[in-house]
Amino acid sequence: MALVLAMPATHPLAKLKKIAPRRLHNLPLVGLGREQFPDYTVSIRAKLKPFGVTPRFVVLVNDGVSPLFVALEANNAAAVLTEGITGMMPRSLVTRPFSPALPDIAVSIGLPAVRPNPHAERFARLLREEAEHMKTVRS
Repeated sequence: MALVLAMPATHPLAKLKKIAPRRLHNLPLVGLGREQFPDYTVSIRAKLKPFGVTPRFVVLVNDGVSPLFVALEANNAAAVLTEGITGMMPRSLVTRPFSPALPDIAVSIGLPAVRPNPHAERFARLLREEAEHMKTVRS
């Protein structure tokens, strides 16, 4: 999935249509905490390194995206998230694509081999279909 910059609509970078990755230099960022999202900060650092940017996380949230949205507004900060987040955000937040684009994030899902769950299987199928749809939209 493609990465985007999420921020309050009042954030100075929200005026731009696309965000150059170098604009993240010294920008206060909110991120997903290591406790629940162990690979998030490592992955974001690796994706920004080719642009000479070391992310400056001011808040790391372990409780999911709803508290992350609150932290974005409270800190007037930004977060690097996948484009799929857009449909879940409150109207007070916006996303902007990166240009040049950051490398995509791979999304994995595990399904039980024993006692399969039809709801989980349907969710995985919908997730896969949405990923395919987003590929064609971006092309």
